[in-house]
Amino acid sequence: MKMVIGQIVFITIIMSSVSFASIYDLEVNASHSALEARFNATLPLEQGFLTTGMGAIYSDDDYKIADVKLALVNEILLPELRFNLGFKGVLGDIEKDYKHGDLMAIGLLFSGKYTIPETISTIPIGVSAGFSLAPDPLCFLDSNRYLEVRTSLDFCIVKNGAIILGYRYIKVRLDDNYGQWEMSDGTLFVGYQLRY
Repeated sequence: MKMVIGQIVFITIIMSSVSFASIYDLEVNASHSALEARFNATLPLEQGFLTTGMGAIYSDDDYKIADVKLALVNEILLPELRFNLGFKGVLGDIEKDYKHGDLMAIGLLFSGKYTIPETISTIPIGVSAGFSLAPDPLCFLDSNRYLEVRTSLDFCIVKNGAIILGYRYIKVRLDDNYGQWEMSDGTLFVGYQLRY
């Protein structure tokens, strides 16, 4: 039943983002052991924005994680400073040594981004940080906790594109046939984001 509800929510989010969004961005990131792809769509509201998105991370057969997010975006104090507050659903396959577990969680999402204006820097630079946390009551299948932390610098080299330098840390606690075990991965990555 939970799987069916999750699929309905996933399809609804994708359909709403494709049908009604006015700003899109596509992002691809790579590190020495992981590859990430992400698509986001943003819809302006009366106050702030609504952002939906989906992404996937693949890491050398250690883990495969797909996610969807839904967040409200608001400017705080300055137009260059934006905060996101929402939810991030993750679904994945985790392996460590001989252990294998299935991940499904709905995490609370909080992130922020500050764009350094051109008056300070000749190239616009975005500084962002965020985290997603799913405690035990919001975890399903084999997982009982999920944490993801991400920080990045976005160098806007062209009007609609940016080179990204960042760091991502993922920690998953699972409880399955092998008992309770954890997988964690921290990696530096480089990527490119295209906005249209």
